[in-house]
Amino acid sequence: MGGMSLLAGCGSRLRRFPFSTGDPQADGMRITYFSVGCFLIEWRGLAVLTDPFWSHLPFGQVAFGSAGSDPAQVDPYLAQLSAVQAVLVGHAHYDHMLDLPYIASSLAPEAQVFGSRTLAHTLAPLSLPLRFNAVNEQVATPERPGQWQSAAGGRIRVLPIASGHPNNYAFIHMWTDRLTEDRVTAPTRASDFQEGETLAYLVDFLDGADIVHRIYVQTSSRGHPDGFFPAEILAERGVDVALLGMDCANIEARGGDSIIDFLQPTTVIFCHWERFFRSKEKSPREITKVNLPRLYRRLEADTRFEYRFPAWDSRHVFPDP
Repeated sequence: MGGMSLLAGCGSRLRRFPFSTGDPQADGMRITYFSVGCFLIEWRGLAVLTDPFWSHLPFGQVAFGSAGSDPAQVDPYLAQLSAVQAVLVGHAHYDHMLDLPYIASSLAPEAQVFGSRTLAHTLAPLSLPLRFNAVNEQVATPERPGQWQSAAGGRIRVLPIASGHPNNYAFIHMWTDRLTEDRVTAPTRASDFQEGETLAYLVDFLDGADIVHRIYVQTSSRGHPDGFFPAEILAERGVDVALLGMDCANIEARGGDSIIDFLQPTTVIFCHWERFFRSKEKSPREITKVNLPRLYRRLEADTRFEYRFPAWDSRHVFPDP
């Protein structure tokens, strides 16, 4: 979770920050950013959803009350989710999967969820109409190629990759348990959503045997080796778009061993930049670990890649090759 650490940070108001609002082009692969790690990736009637989370809840409610979906915040997006055949969850903190139960019946009938055993154990009491794929044993690492997973009748394939979660704030790392059995009761508080194993993903949209688009998703990272995998996989096909959490942006700006330099993507879209205890109806503020204007200035000088800091609900279109 980017979560409880955000209490201490007032962030900047970002009123003049040049958020990317996407482009009007209609054809090709479309990536819509909602907030935190939640993206909708669409191509030719297929759709992949990452880290389902729209419900920005006040800090007091999260800390001392219940943590559940807010229909007023989620309902406007349900119509966009009917083609979702694959849901990718990076880890099981509430800000990466809180709204999955609420949207479950709005997804495609054949929708599959890819995530950790902890995720499956957390949601087991809800008996959701979804196929859960706990991919702990299939993950790729720098030393191991992992095992591709299939969705949408073979038109989408997903490679789970071992990643990691940074401290929430300073030396504080919250809710780190890895569950080994199903919860007895449904999760209702933020602390019920334990982190579990953290994952990144490669996603391929396929036309027969051809990879038309390749996307990399890593919504949490501590830097190398989190999210890295054998370089030989990239020899088959490079990455078109990388969807990355702000820790990756900080590492890149510092000149560290960055997943961006490893992937060499055409475009990077950063996420998880906002203070999500704050309503989206208000002007956005950053999380405590992020200074967006400073990052923008540092990365703007790097012309190797296109960097985008997406506005909420912005759509980004990438033409087919």
